[in-house]
Amino acid sequence: MRLRDGRILQYLKGLQQQHQISRPTFFVILRYIACHQLATVFDESISFLCRCKSQHVYPKFIDSLFFSIPHQRNTAVRIQIEALKSAVLSACIAERRKRKGHCIREIVMAKELLKRSLSRDLWKAVSLRNRQVCAELRVSERASLKTKFSHLVPSIRPPPFINANTIPPKRCTVIGTNIVDADMLSTLNLGPSFSVSQPVTQNTIDAVLCSVQKFAHELRWRHHREPTVLDRSATLMSSMPFPKSNISVPKPVPPLEPKITALQLNLLRIYNTASKAHVSNMTVAEARGLRKLIRVKDQLRYTVGDKCGGFVVMPKVMDKELTRMALSDATVYEETTRRTFDSLSQQLRTTIRSILFSKMGVKGVARLVVNSPVVPTYYSLTKTHKIGINADLERISVNDIKTRPIISCCGGPTDRISWLLVKLLSPLLKYVGAHIVNVEDFIAAVEGCQMPNSASYVSFDAVSLYTNVDKECATKAVLELLQEHHADVNVLGLTMSELEQLLLATLACNVFRFNNRFYVQKRGLAMGLRLAPLLAIVYLDRIEKMSLTADIILYRRYIDDVFAVGLTSSALHNVLNNLNSHDPNIQFTMEEPDADGFLPFLNTKVRIENGSKELNWYKKPSSKNIIIHSRSAHPIYMKVNVVRNIMKTKEKICGAACTSCNEEIERMLNENGYNKNVATTWYPFASPDGIPLVLPFVDDRISREVNKTVRRSSLPIRLVFKPPPNLKDLLTSSRQYEEKCETPDCRYCTDKKVCGLRGTVYLITCRGCGQKYVGETLRPLHKRLDEHRRALHNPSSYPKNSFSRHRTLVHAQERLPELEVTILHRFLMNPLERKMMEAVEIKRRSPEINNKEEQLEALKLIS
Repeated sequence: MRLRDGRILQYLKGLQQQHQISRPTFFVILRYIACHQLATVFDESISFLCRCKSQHVYPKFIDSLFFSIPHQRNTAVRIQIEALKSAVLSACIAERRKRKGHCIREIVMAKELLKRSLSRDLWKAVSLRNRQVCAELRVSERASLKTKFSHLVPSIRPPPFINANTIPPKRCTVIGTNIVDADMLSTLNLGPSFSVSQPVTQNTIDAVLCSVQKFAHELRWRHHREPTVLDRSATLMSSMPFPKSNISVPKPVPPLEPKITALQLNLLRIYNTASKAHVSNMTVAEARGLRKLIRVKDQLRYTVGDKCGGFVVMPKVMDKELTRMALSDATVYEETTRRTFDSLSQQLRTTIRSILFSKMGVKGVARLVVNSPVVPTYYSLTKTHKIGINADLERISVNDIKTRPIISCCGGPTDRISWLLVKLLSPLLKYVGAHIVNVEDFIAAVEGCQMPNSASYVSFDAVSLYTNVDKECATKAVLELLQEHHADVNVLGLTMSELEQLLLATLACNVFRFNNRFYVQKRGLAMGLRLAPLLAIVYLDRIEKMSLTADIILYRRYIDDVFAVGLTSSALHNVLNNLNSHDPNIQFTMEEPDADGFLPFLNTKVRIENGSKELNWYKKPSSKNIIIHSRSAHPIYMKVNVVRNIMKTKEKICGAACTSCNEEIERMLNENGYNKNVATTWYPFASPDGIPLVLPFVDDRISREVNKTVRRSSLPIRLVFKPPPNLKDLLTSSRQYEEKCETPDCRYCTDKKVCGLRGTVYLITCRGCGQKYVGETLRPLHKRLDEHRRALHNPSSYPKNSFSRHRTLVHAQERLPELEVTILHRFLMNPLERKMMEAVEIKRRSPEINNKEEQLEALKLIS
């Protein structure tokens, strides 16, 4: 048995010569010391392996045993490999414990022999020297294994401003149910913005590949385009967030291709070698609670509170009853049919094409017209701040719950044209005298106003503004303001009549659905329509111009919240009466300062006394103090920015010396796992005029390595890290009550309702022969699948179609085969991303039904 630390050997040889130690006794001494050293090494090794087991990571000698196993990105394979690794690790720990026990028995036997053979002083000298060497060996082994462990588990030690083990207090609202247990509450208390860390899977690798190729696509096109000065129309087109429908592949750029290839290989290497052992950022109870919450999604409705920022949970039966009560207001809503929606959508498309064709051309209009629009959907946000403090939430009546109605227009017929109208008309807001954009505007207005000693101040709030705005009057107000300032606002050459047609057609297309029933909003604006805030702001400006008097010193409004200062209290009451007299549906309420003279407005509270102004940072009592939690799977620089922005906003409002504000902010930070000791941090690389490269966030160690690689690439990149889905993504949905499939006995939907999905990459397997086809579509999936079936049924009518060719070559004399559909990727609304993922799947699966031309065309995008 060899010595682990041979430095003691010379010392022992010296003792042998000095004390005439016999050769057999000397060998016993060597065996005693070697066993002691080996037991020390085993002891540290066992501690290291047990620590690995507790953190679910594996040493390289275990990882290397599984490198050659194929399909490691497959979830089922990965789970089995994980179980095998865990078993091997447990066996290694048991084997080392067994060997350590053998060493201890050898030590005991050698010790008894040496005590009989050596003098007391000589034994004492050998024993003392042995303990010193073993202590040094333990320190050395521990340091070495600690370094190894730090490489296995990145970012164990959090930055100094993060309290990693913080458990947030209760900050969710559970109404009308008692099935939400402690585990589920612990998950909900993390907040809607909490991102759940994810392991590196094949989907992660695919996302990296797709992102690099998308960046390369944009870079090649930039290289081929001539530098130009964009006019107003071209600037609008370039800023349009809606993707082009047609994808053309740019020619390669020889000087750039080696750099792009090297970047892709390096990034794939980093993500592929990322630790396969996933360390969760949730406690055991929180992870268990998340699984429970997902299991009961068919019973419970999860939303985010109107102003509290936390989760609100209630039974779906109660949520439906609240919505039924809201939609029963016949002055605002009326039931209608799908046919009405289709008719209004078609009218809007016709109006857009007829007016904008001459201004934006075919391609521009195509990006603004939605040919297969999603029906807008109704959902509501619970106003938790209007529930009584002493209310019994489990038994509360629906009559005691107030909600805010939202109509989600994303993907609807009005979504894109609303964007254009807002883009064209938003410059008018600078001519709305009372309008403020943010709290900085408000502070500047207050600080710049001379206040007399007798000044009075109040705030006004418009009651249910959006549902009470007169659409025709609001449109007229916008056009009148545009007429007044037409020389300063560029509207792409659109006439007043054309703008009016676009506005009215957009506002008229206001059909939505809830629980598969269709409704139309007869009065007001839909909260959720991009155009609604602009129209509401300008409409109130029209009322204010007829209402304000000379006694008003300061009047500022953020959408529907007003801060007003008057020479006297009666002047403010007169203005309130004037505001409420012009439109019976538009009514304002008034709030006066509290007993200390403070009046809340936005995130400030203001006190004006004897002409002097005092502003403090303010947080609404209904707020649940929810920001990105320190354990959330977000890059560290995002967390640093959150804390810094809170501190900067507070200092802008009231300076650094406000003790009460500091205590409130410190409490908010502590509840979310932070303290005020914000450290410096790294930031993702961004070259001037860089093209975005959006990569999945795994952890900060991987992200920093990616950042270094991107910086070394010498390419014009603006690096962006995308966090994994947060709890809001995982739990909430605005379309809870819509049938995923509306076709009885649908041939495509079996266990899962997939035929209505949009933006999919799909796999079709022919049940007759087993051959496969990979395709993609933006439209509802059933429309594309119906086209494939028609080609399969009548191949002569579709001579160039892959399925007509398949029927002719393989099933010419057979019955029409059934098709099995599998969704490979979903919710890919960007056509470039969708085409790239289709190409990735074609390369991976080599589908037989896709013809060679299709495959070659697709593979150009990722070659």
